[in-house]
Amino acid sequence: MPVIRTPERTAPESRDEGRGRGPSVSRRFRWALLAALGFVIVPSVYAVAVLTPAGQRIEDAALGGVRESDLFGSDTALNVISVPVILLLVVVIAAVAFARRRLAVGLGAGFVVLASAATSTLLKRIAERPEIAQSTTPNSFPSGHATIALAASFAVLMVTPRRFRPVVLVVGAVYAVFVANQTVVYGWHRVSDIVGACAVALFWLGLVRALGPQVDRGVRGDRDGRRGPRRVVTVVLLVAVGAALVVGVVALLVGTAGDGDHDAMLLAGRMASSASVLAAITAVWLADGMHHVPPTTSASAPPVRV
Repeated sequence: MPVIRTPERTAPESRDEGRGRGPSVSRRFRWALLAALGFVIVPSVYAVAVLTPAGQRIEDAALGGVRESDLFGSDTALNVISVPVILLLVVVIAAVAFARRRLAVGLGAGFVVLASAATSTLLKRIAERPEIAQSTTPNSFPSGHATIALAASFAVLMVTPRRFRPVVLVVGAVYAVFVANQTVVYGWHRVSDIVGACAVALFWLGLVRALGPQVDRGVRGDRDGRRGPRRVVTVVLLVAVGAALVVGVVALLVGTAGDGDHDAMLLAGRMASSASVLAAITAVWLADGMHHVPPTTSASAPPVRV
């Protein structure tokens, strides 16, 4: 005899997933498009910001505002990122996925972290910085710290039940923005390094989500919960990106006026880095469909035969 699920255990029905049939082509296409975007951004940013005298001068101007008495009194957020911590994170992600019976998803999430870290390290070796603008600061493209911070956030999202993703995403966004700001304030990285890091993490996440195992299978653990928190997260992300861009542009205009204001240029660099990280996280949030999926806890949903 067939087993009948109660309404509250009904599979989620969204615009992209239809009655247990798995992810539609459009969803996989969105992730593939995100991967393609990251693939294009890396060489484009490198060509404009690193291989041209104008790009190097603008970015190096922000480094002139770096001082020993910086905004952050601790570099704990940066020191957390190390090889042992990365490996431990991968193990924890796999364990969570195994507990949810999503081991393939956990392996895919771990691959996102390891592949992103490896790609960032490789690019540092092959993407050299030519001395064409009297710059004495060595090559730093892309930022390994920012790459891992973003890739780790994306990987954790993959193994997190959908109803908890708004909270996990906000925490991950705050940490990733903090890391990006610290690397710029300390003079470790330029804006292009952060943008390149975002693109690397987006590429691997998009590739795994497009070609890898299905993350959300439409069962109880994949419920989206209430729409209110998701709408709030969507608005906060969009407003944060816009605010960072506006402040960054104003700071850039002030910094380039007259003899130049190094503090304003540093602020512009920080805001541009923050906007890049927030834009990448927003793109993942939208690609995951968390901003529009209807609630999946309706008691009026029909039962599903399993």
